[in-house]
Amino acid sequence: MTTNWTIAGIKSLSENGLVTKVTYIFNAEQDNVLDRKVGELSFTGQTSDPGFVPFEQLTEEIVLGWVYNKLGAQKTEIENEVTARVTQRVNEIQNN
Repeated sequence: MTTNWTIAGIKSLSENGLVTKVTYIFNAEQDNVLDRKVGELSFTGQTSDPGFVPFEQLTEEIVLGWVYNKLGAQKTEIENEVTARVTQRVNEIQNN
């Protein structure tokens, strides 16, 4: 099974680039069966916060780190839920 997390969108404040919302996608695919979870997280902070990264310097890796941190244990739950649905569909197809 192939899985991946991606960032589908970022909303930020125009005056300072502070990220306020992130839309993420977790994809799982096996034998041409695809499922995904799309979610949105809100973020708060200040440009003076330690570790602040200017918007133009953000990478998907950095933003995914924020997503993983904010999701905590829910990250694993999302992965388990989506991969289980893919596995179930693949098994149904193979058994028909």
